[in-house]
This record gives sequence, structure tokens and C-alpha cells, in this order.
Amino acid sequence: MDNYNNLILMKKEKETGFLVETIGSYEITKYIEYIDKIYAMEDGDVYYIYLTLTTDEIEEDWKYQGVFDLYNEEVFSDRICEIEELPGYYNPKWIVKIEYSINNEKMQQLLNELLDIHVSELKRIIPLINKEEYINENE
Repeated sequence: MDNYNNLILMKKEKETGFLVETIGSYEITKYIEYIDKIYAMEDGDVYYIYLTLTTDEIEEDWKYQGVFDLYNEEVFSDRICEIEELPGYYNPKWIVKIEYSINNEKMQQLLNELLDIHVSELKRIIPLINKEEYINENE
């Protein structure tokens, strides 16, 4: 297994915010660079994974808002619990909440599917961002 494709999942304590133990390790087949961070945290009696997805470097400022405007969060359908935009960073980011499973194969497959979906959506929308619309809007 290539060490650059290993994703380590750590449990985060809700009270302190500290990462306290490793609870999973997954092989990511491609697009690992689109993961900004990942951790699991308990909410009631259930553990959830919080996966922060990002983009390639957005070189033009005018594209930033266009990415958020055109990104269709519904592409994840029933695979996730919720998704939230995280504005205010250098590149657009989203935090995706999914239910944790102790089934390593299932989690690995889901994480790889989410990355495939995310990158496909980025590839779909980036060419659609209209420069004139966002430059005029921001001036």
C-alpha cells in the first residue's frame, strides 16, 4: 500500500477538541489532495466523520464565489448526513458529515466515492463560471 494514499481517521474529543486515538485507516485510490482534514466525533450514541473537502488552487479571485454558487451539493444524495460550505479560506471548502461505520471496507469505499463525486462536480462547474458575471458583481 502506498503511504501517500493512506488516510488516517482520528477520534476527536468534543469537549477539548483534541485528537485522542486512531480509529481507522483507509486507502484512497485517487484525489487525496482534495481532502483538507478528517476526524470522527461522537454525537449522542453515534460517531460521525467530518470530512473537509477542498479544490485545486483557485487562481482567479472571481472564480471563488462562482465555485460556491454552481456547486450542487445534492450530487452526494443519500451518501451523506449533511454538507456545509466553509467560506473564508483561500480555496473553497465544504465539510461533509457522514455516519461512521466500523466496517473498514465500507468506509473506504464511501470515502473514495465521495472524492470521485466531489472532483466530478468541480470538473463540471469550473468551466461554467462566467468571468464577466463575477468581475462585474465584485466591482
